[in-house]
Amino acid sequence: MHSKSNAPAGPLVGIKVVDFSSFIAGCYAAQLMGDFGASVIKVEPLQGDGARTWGPFLAGEGRFFQGWNRNKKGIALDLRTEDGLKIAHDLAREADVVIENYRVGVAKRLKIDYETLRAINPRLIYLSVSAFGSRGPFATRPAYDPVLQAMSGAARGHLRFSGKTHVCSVAVADYGAAMLGMNGVLMALYHRERSGEGQHVETSLLQAVMSVQSQMLVKALDIDEEPPLGIFPYTFFDTQDDMIFIAAATDKFWRLLCEILEAPELGDNPRYATNAQRVTHTEEITAALHEYLRHKTTAEWETIFLAADLPCGSPMTYAEFFETEQVAAMDMNPIVNHTAIGPMRLAGVPIHLEKTPGRVQSAPPLLGEHTDEILRGIGRSGEEIASLRDSGVIG
Repeated sequence: MHSKSNAPAGPLVGIKVVDFSSFIAGCYAAQLMGDFGASVIKVEPLQGDGARTWGPFLAGEGRFFQGWNRNKKGIALDLRTEDGLKIAHDLAREADVVIENYRVGVAKRLKIDYETLRAINPRLIYLSVSAFGSRGPFATRPAYDPVLQAMSGAARGHLRFSGKTHVCSVAVADYGAAMLGMNGVLMALYHRERSGEGQHVETSLLQAVMSVQSQMLVKALDIDEEPPLGIFPYTFFDTQDDMIFIAAATDKFWRLLCEILEAPELGDNPRYATNAQRVTHTEEITAALHEYLRHKTTAEWETIFLAADLPCGSPMTYAEFFETEQVAAMDMNPIVNHTAIGPMRLAGVPIHLEKTPGRVQSAPPLLGEHTDEILRGIGRSGEEIASLRDSGVIG
């Protein structure tokens, strides 16, 4: 795909979304809806979404922002003004969905909260994404994804893989919340089709970071947990020139690994027969495996392991992975023309529907790029638009 704009496609064509969110969680949920045909209007303050300031930059445009704001039209609007608020309410009146990820209480202070907008549009589906949800002692506490990784046990969980506590570079809580939020909106839209009712949909980074590690949060109330914890071999191992991740997660794959390495002293050892035993003897097995793996390069081992159907992977950079044939085969590297940047490659639509596939229709907007077009769409005249700009209501 390589064009400045494509016609919307997918099952959400005709659905109108107003996106008040910034950074990842709300923005990516709105982008996913846009991927499948929804008409998405991104409302930004006059200074823009904060993610626009995160580098590196492409022709002055923040690369981070480009990752979760495609398939949207942009308007820059000062919601603190009476005229700006009226525009926001007019957009919500015509919308099927509103998305916001302000800290709890901010949307109400801006008068774009669910109760206010529901009075204007009773059929509205309103998605709120926050850090800790709208209830409880942490409700108004500020946080970003890494904070939730730290608090939830996810950062400590890295001890098993790297020996250190650290946060994952992937914003798992943010992207998880975006997925949960979009699913909540779709369920609410389905309910509205049957009942005519709109409703408030809520999710949070807390719920997302718990969902993506739900197996770690199972706790029996009346009995103690039986060790050991984990899967082994299921980690990185050093090779002659780098490292490789070996995922011998089952007894079958453990025996296969030992066969490939020609290591019967490991594969036939009754002390290592089960996963629980292998986890118990991690250090000695690791030392033994390294003695075998250090004699070949990562590329050589990957070729050998994959030929035998053993799950493994060599560590790549983002760019190296993006260039693989598999990414291209999955249509996950589309090219779109950005107004300022020109041709730009993006990560593609992550869900394939056989009958109603989505697609990348347009690049992320410049700040306020479609302000005039959006205002004309809700009945503002050229003179009114000029007056709004002169008075600093729009950018």
